[in-house]
Amino acid sequence: MARPQPKILSIGMRGLRSVWRSLFAAVVILAVAHLPAAQGAETASLIEGARKEGALTIYSLLAVLDHSRIVNRFREKYPFIEVALIRPGASERITSRVVTEACGGRHLVDIVGVSRLNMMYLVQRGLMLSYEAPERRAFDAAFKDKRGCWAALYVNPEVLAYNTQMIAPASAPKNYQELLEPRWRGKLVLEQTAVEWFASPVQHWGEERGLSYMQSLAKQNLKILNGNTLITQLVAAGEHAVAISLNGPRVELTKQRGAPIDWQAMDPIVVDAVTLGIAANATHANAAKLYVNFVLSKEVQEGLLEEQFVKPSGRTDVKSAFMAKIRAARVQMISVDESIAEQWERHEKRFQQIFGTQ
Repeated sequence: MARPQPKILSIGMRGLRSVWRSLFAAVVILAVAHLPAAQGAETASLIEGARKEGALTIYSLLAVLDHSRIVNRFREKYPFIEVALIRPGASERITSRVVTEACGGRHLVDIVGVSRLNMMYLVQRGLMLSYEAPERRAFDAAFKDKRGCWAALYVNPEVLAYNTQMIAPASAPKNYQELLEPRWRGKLVLEQTAVEWFASPVQHWGEERGLSYMQSLAKQNLKILNGNTLITQLVAAGEHAVAISLNGPRVELTKQRGAPIDWQAMDPIVVDAVTLGIAANATHANAAKLYVNFVLSKEVQEGLLEEQFVKPSGRTDVKSAFMAKIRAARVQMISVDESIAEQWERHEKRFQQIFGTQ
């Protein structure tokens, strides 16, 4: 009696393609399923390292009152980390302090928060650590660097601000050219360290046109003051009528709190960012990595920075009401780029010479 022959299944080319697709999908599913475990292991390792370090030092550009709320939320999550929050002053002062301490071999800071231009300056000098924080993946490419050294703590468009009790909205300057009109002579305020605002339009317009404009603006008998927050308060208090370039989100928040202040998006508008990164020689590197991931998370970016502080986020999954107003104004947005950072001393010297801030 003949044995029954085994059946041979013929699947053809179409069937083979279906099998390969199924195998490929299974591999992808297994790989993706494994990612959270790997990330969880990395986080556990950071937590253990941070527990041993027990401390974290932050040099911050964000106002202490606001930043303290972020730090308090962080400490609720990681109570074993003692956080020292220090605000040395403007971005340039923080940068200078980081450089001075590094040159002296004193590695005191873990987290550095400065303007994008100043952060680029620190990166170029090898003073910032490359760390590809998982939360960076949610950020627009314009608000993080390719080397993993920083991401935007928040986006910071520079706006013209004015006191609404001194100037009616219809009479406020609408463009850069109007600032040169005789009626504004002696009524304009400029921040003492506004180098980013100065360099970006000059680069955008071209040096000949840009420098010519800045020289004409300087003849308007500007009042030069130190401190973006201070100037916002002075304009709101009626001490000064118009400030040429202020932190837009801070002006908007001051307005929302009932102060007689409003703002105008100039064309082009300089969109800077306050950045966050880890010092290259951070003593508490594990705690610093935990902090960066925490601050860049949607929980903090949306729940605190955007909704509570009116600080626009660079995350693509967080909608910003403030940036929607900027876009509605139909102005061109220009950002501070690396070429300006490379020529920082040159731009700073020109700014100081033209506006007499030396």
